[in-house]
Amino acid sequence: MESILILCTGYPYTCDTGFGYHVAIVLEEMDLPENVECMEVGESASEFPHLIDGMDKMIVVDVFQINAEPGTIVSLSPEDVPVTVNGVTDVAKFHLIETLEQIRMSGKCPDTLFIGVVPKDVHTLSMQLSPEIESKIPEVIELIMEKINAPHLWCGSG
Repeated sequence: MESILILCTGYPYTCDTGFGYHVAIVLEEMDLPENVECMEVGESASEFPHLIDGMDKMIVVDVFQINAEPGTIVSLSPEDVPVTVNGVTDVAKFHLIETLEQIRMSGKCPDTLFIGVVPKDVHTLSMQLSPEIESKIPEVIELIMEKINAPHLWCGSG
């Protein structure tokens, strides 16, 4: 059975950037298969290469500022993750992508999917998500569970 890591990322104190944090809270209450590990890592995902290295599959949960309506659910390969938004580098995503590349050079990088939503508010200081974004948590969890239950359908990225 393949090992799967769900890495929930984001900054929980600036409204919708905490989406991954809120998804982690729900996932931690669920009875996940024993081959699945879930971790909430804030914006420090790149600091855990030893946890990523050697996993078969990985899902990274976050918000993605792409040209789509807020609340749009997104599923991206590492190559499609935007690391620059409005000319500014998203340092946390950049470092995570860089970490995956370094692990890939060793030949042990997991097939990775980035799943999340397009945020509405990334500026307001609040641990509350925008209602439009909060309402997407069940759909994102459903998508994550589909991927966990059918990892053979993932596009190889490792």
